[in-house]
Amino acid sequence: DAPPGVHLVHCFNADGASDPRWFSIGTLPESSEVEPNDEIAKPQIIEKLPVCVNARLEKSGDVDGYAVKLEAGQTLVAAVEAYSIGSAVDMLAHVLDEKGTRLHTASDARNLDPLLLFKAPKAGRYLVQVAGFAHPPAADVRFTGGATLIYRLHLSASSVVTQVYPAAVAVAGKSEVELVGHNLDPKKLRHAFEVKDLRREGDLALVTPPGAMFPIQVLATTKPASLEKEPNNTKEQATPVAAGAVGGRIADRTDVDRFAIPMKKGEKLQARLFAKRIGIPLDALLKVEGPDGKLISSADDESEQRPDPNVTWTASVDGSHVLVVEDLFHQGGADKSYVLDIGAPLPSFDLTLADAKPVLLTPGKTASLKVNVKLQNGFKDPLIARVANLPPGVHAAEAAVPEKGGDVEVKLQAASNASVGGQAIRVEVWTKSEPFVAKSAAAGLRGENKRGSALLDDTTQVWLTVK
Repeated sequence: DAPPGVHLVHCFNADGASDPRWFSIGTLPESSEVEPNDEIAKPQIIEKLPVCVNARLEKSGDVDGYAVKLEAGQTLVAAVEAYSIGSAVDMLAHVLDEKGTRLHTASDARNLDPLLLFKAPKAGRYLVQVAGFAHPPAADVRFTGGATLIYRLHLSASSVVTQVYPAAVAVAGKSEVELVGHNLDPKKLRHAFEVKDLRREGDLALVTPPGAMFPIQVLATTKPASLEKEPNNTKEQATPVAAGAVGGRIADRTDVDRFAIPMKKGEKLQARLFAKRIGIPLDALLKVEGPDGKLISSADDESEQRPDPNVTWTASVDGSHVLVVEDLFHQGGADKSYVLDIGAPLPSFDLTLADAKPVLLTPGKTASLKVNVKLQNGFKDPLIARVANLPPGVHAAEAAVPEKGGDVEVKLQAASNASVGGQAIRVEVWTKSEPFVAKSAAAGLRGENKRGSALLDDTTQVWLTVK
């Protein structure tokens, strides 16, 4: 009954714990690679689809091959997990015909892991080949290999759901969405999510509709999102919206979406767009136009951690203001969707834990954890940092957050008679006055070599061992 997706595991004993590692729970039947499968003429035969093959690039120059049978017009979906589960490799995936002619190649998708989509021109046997380059890149550019370079190859020629539209699900009641993917039955594209189907992660949530290889990230909203109404390319055609979430899609290279929202002079609004951050391949540009059609503000990526636009603006006059969404490189398609979250910019704060390295504490000694606090939208309430889920015999005094935010150090103190053992703890920052607001600090797991986003890029848990 474990939920599918990527989780974190530690190995630990009385002397401490390892760094966290990624562990993937899939939705397809599991299988294992059988070597040798390097030669085009001698691939590993996949007898039945769908399947997930657990494999390894064993040595330098390793190229693994898997043979599958496809019917004419059938679409093969091949998804690789390697970077996503911590392997230091930039993978490639190819499709070859029985003569060894390369028909299709896929490289980076959401991150360094490829998503390969291949429609068979005729019935027959096709070869899926995978190989990879070292990441971070090495001076000698060649296919890499080694004991730690594991990967999971998900193969299916059945229905595969890769997105839901809109990519937003309410945290109360039901939310109806359209399923997006490959080999789908046109009569079964509607699906309803309930609260029990969500795994909440702050602003985001994970859902796993029938036919999904992996959980799908969506924006968690207070009520179901509305949808754009095409055509809405011009100011006159702009879809009327109010505060809340609205879903849209850039259908083709000429598509530009516009949304009209009435504002009073002096009113301040914020629009956050979600696409790349939740795995949708849209490089969005977001603009705000005034009632006179003149540009007020525009934004591309907010930051490396939030690779989507975020704009805040104040109306200088009464009237309908227009939000404009387009793809930065003028691309479009059924998978180029997004969600806009529109509302007043609320004062808030953001937290970053210095790292998620396990902490080793000896009775009678101290250790410390560091968290950075960034205040947003004029947040002024006093804040304090605390450590939650401490074991008996370990204490951490509250630490005041500086008035303007910044770095905070929280010290852990183990009593001389503290019990030995280990468990996960987390650093929280709380408001000092009611209504109390608490957030857990998260640490990035991929460091400076992060490329794109994945389902699990950071964690709020730190493993504490009392030795």
